[in-house]
Amino acid sequence: MDNTSNWYESWFDSPFYHILYGNRDEEEARRFIDVLINFLQPTPGDSFMDLACGKGRHALAIHRHGYPVCGIDLSENSIREARALEATGLEFHVHDMRDVFRPQGFQYIFNLFTSFGYFEHANDLYQTMDAIAAQLKPGGTLVLDYLNTRAADRFIGNGYQDKIDRDGILFHIEKKIRDQFISKSINFTVDQKKFHFEEHIWRLDESDFTKLCDHAGLSIQTIFGDYQLGEFNPELSDRFILIARKD
Repeated sequence: MDNTSNWYESWFDSPFYHILYGNRDEEEARRFIDVLINFLQPTPGDSFMDLACGKGRHALAIHRHGYPVCGIDLSENSIREARALEATGLEFHVHDMRDVFRPQGFQYIFNLFTSFGYFEHANDLYQTMDAIAAQLKPGGTLVLDYLNTRAADRFIGNGYQDKIDRDGILFHIEKKIRDQFISKSINFTVDQKKFHFEEHIWRLDESDFTKLCDHAGLSIQTIFGDYQLGEFNPELSDRFILIARKD
């Protein structure tokens, strides 16, 4: 099975995606949200969007701080599971991040765990950032958590391979640098049937995000390099955590 066209639509909605990444750390998500809330100091009642929310682990952590949260994601399966968490002030919807969901509806938009840069064409990146800006209230804040592509390039080098066993399924993982993309090839066999999926994200660096933010009317305030909001080192940091404000 080859699912490389609009890979995010088929892969994120696949049960195998949730098997491969099912061990994501809920406690890590909670700690990261705690650190962000402490840094941002939101006002009581400030509204949040969790953009590309998956099953809602970050949205739930924000809501537990007492803030209204709306999570959106393209994956119907993820949103179906996230809706089990719904409560007063916590809602989830299937939605494409390139489109405006609620104009000027949010004081904060969080886009976490490298949930940006999926698209094949650069104009989709700009459309997504423009939609983010349109959904922020004046003076609102974007928190965008991306991998540090410069460090990732060095780690992947000429190619990286791994095998991961999840629930009796052996996933063969291969990562490569392909022009402007970091690509991950995922191969596995279930019931003697072979499956193949790919992930692609843009190799975006600080200059790229500056252009995207400038185009959307967002001003970068600071960049952090890890989930403890440590200083960003372009060569060494694992993460690229951008804080931008709507002008």
